[in-house]
Amino acid sequence: MENYKSGHLQPLKNSDYQIVDGEPDIFGWNVKSESDTLIGIIDDLLFDVESKAVRYLIIDLTQSGMNLGDKKVMIPIGIAHLHTANDEVILPSLHLDQFHALPRYELDKVDAETEAYIRSVIGSPAALRIEETIVEHDLKEFYNHHHFDRGKFYARGSGI
Repeated sequence: MENYKSGHLQPLKNSDYQIVDGEPDIFGWNVKSESDTLIGIIDDLLFDVESKAVRYLIIDLTQSGMNLGDKKVMIPIGIAHLHTANDEVILPSLHLDQFHALPRYELDKVDAETEAYIRSVIGSPAALRIEETIVEHDLKEFYNHHHFDRGKFYARGSGI
């Protein structure tokens, strides 16, 4: 996969970067399903160093109510809904099998293949029918996908 820059994604926690003023600090927030089942907690955020855009939520599944095991996973930010009224993040459309299929998050193992695999695991059946196989990992095009639409994450911010 061409155009992939190793190390372009960095964890926000313990970095020199910080959350923009006015944005909620979601570290430690519960991540739940739409049926209010605990999936995990927000452990960190991965951001693109060049664009300064958050690309992934790092979710610790250890305390989940769904027996997901002792691992952390990367979830593209556009998949989640921010609910600031309850200080929680909602993952509306992921199934148990998808969480099991997601690779364990290890920063030194994040590469183009890992990102493409995560996108394929998360992709909806409708999206899978219309998307081509990812042959080239052009960062600008890869992150233009709806999975990385930060506007969707923050637009739903008030919660219910």
